[in-house]
Amino acid sequence: MTGYRFRKPCLDCGTLVAGASRCERCALEHARLVDSHRDKSKRALYKGDYAARAKAIREEAEVCWICGVGAIPGDPWQADHVISDDPASPLAAAHRSCNIKRALKQRTQS
Repeated sequence: MTGYRFRKPCLDCGTLVAGASRCERCALEHARLVDSHRDKSKRALYKGDYAARAKAIREEAEVCWICGVGAIPGDPWQADHVISDDPASPLAAAHRSCNIKRALKQRTQS
């Protein structure tokens, strides 16, 4: 029997579903809740003069603080917190690719 999937209960409502952790209705609700939580936490994290400071960092960027290389075509500058998840941490210029790699590496180490 190839291609057969066992049905298992939805994590939220218990409805039997095949090949997923949540039924379609609960998956949509879960995604909505995650997005709204993310929006609230981002707003709290980046309030005040953050936007102006980040813009200044991006405009004045010459070297990525993570890799030490200058501008790379197609890889825009980002203002990166030197200490991750600390809104009070100083900002430094980083390539988008370097910033993403650093975030992924930190998530896998936690």
